Amino acid sequence: MTALEGIRVLDFTRVLAGPYCSMTLGDLGAEIVKIENPAGGDDTRGFSISKKLGVSTYFLAVNRNKKSAAIDFRKPEGRDAILAMAKNADVIVENFRTGVMDRYGLGYEAIRAVNPKLVFCSISAYGREGALKDRPGYDPIVQGESGFMSLTGERDGGPIRTGVSIIDIITGLFAGEAILAALIARGRTGEGQRIDVPLYDTAINMLHHATTEYLIDDKVLGRAGNGNLIAQPVGVYEASDGPMMIAMTNNRMFSAFCNDVLERPEFAEDPRFKDNMARVDNGTALNTELYAIFAGDTRGNWLRKLDTAGIPAGEVLDVGEALSSAAVIERNLLTRQPHSEFGEVPGIRSPMTLSGTPVTDQIGAPVLGAHTEAVLREVAGLDAVAIDAMITKTFSGIR
Repeated sequence: MTALEGIRVLDFTRVLAGPYCSMTLGDLGAEIVKIENPAGGDDTRGFSISKKLGVSTYFLAVNRNKKSAAIDFRKPEGRDAILAMAKNADVIVENFRTGVMDRYGLGYEAIRAVNPKLVFCSISAYGREGALKDRPGYDPIVQGESGFMSLTGERDGGPIRTGVSIIDIITGLFAGEAILAALIARGRTGEGQRIDVPLYDTAINMLHHATTEYLIDDKVLGRAGNGNLIAQPVGVYEASDGPMMIAMTNNRMFSAFCNDVLERPEFAEDPRFKDNMARVDNGTALNTELYAIFAGDTRGNWLRKLDTAGIPAGEVLDVGEALSSAAVIERNLLTRQPHSEFGEVPGIRSPMTLSGTPVTDQIGAPVLGAHTEAVLREVAGLDAVAIDAMITKTFSGIR
């Protein structure tokens, strides 16, 4: 039995933050019904088309364990079908621009009228209230506006966004956490509630200690590159045959590092490096010494010494090297997901491991509209005649 067995989610989301949220709920056993526009579906179905399969690898990455129902809720028949489905659902997740769900009679109050127990989660760029509520926005824009981008990049370079849309992903995780909390609260009160999780608010929260540095000491943190503004030595160091990442956050580690790894005990006694704050203040001098030392031996030898001394360190790999690594294989992180069109597709397993309620077995992301008839029958409660009439009239034959 999975943790969310029996929980049904109507997922109106597209692209990343919303689909990531519903994917994690699906991993935990919820039934995810992805409501898609019959004319193309989720925008990401057109992103990153695989040369091997002719399908979007982006879409496959965040839409496992979902059913796809192609329903045009802009039309009265589609709206009525959604309202019928909402009576038999537990959660709605949507990430349209503010007002879209209300415009088509599917906003929170309309849903609450047919099912007061339903949890209604909105994911947006700037929230459903306030002066910015109507602004469109994406992860890169919010990274810039929030100050998040100002913390990323080399010290003497310009602001850089992260390599993946991390604000989208964390927003999806916050939304999933809020949904789980609302379901627990419903168990006590019998009532659903509305949830609002904006990308912008998430990004501000992700500034972490940079916020308290400013709010308390009026200090604006800058970029640290691969290093760290509050602890040293932290960064990428080049061995004779490749880069490695090393991170030390306390004096005990640094002492072991000097004595057992570098075999340079005088470094631990040097006034410039005697404690963490001194090492931060003299980071350039420290790293100049370390760069020269690390270049004198192979990465494998250094990493063995670092591991023996209990110093966190690892190779710096590209994506292909990481997915081929012994660690990924040993952790069983690669999966083969059954897929209705391709037999199976590769994927990555959920990072969650629960001893009593394990995550569900993965099913590959659905073909557009693959479950329309089944969803209309099983969730909306329509009979075969009504389903055929609806599809013929409004959905251009998409099943």
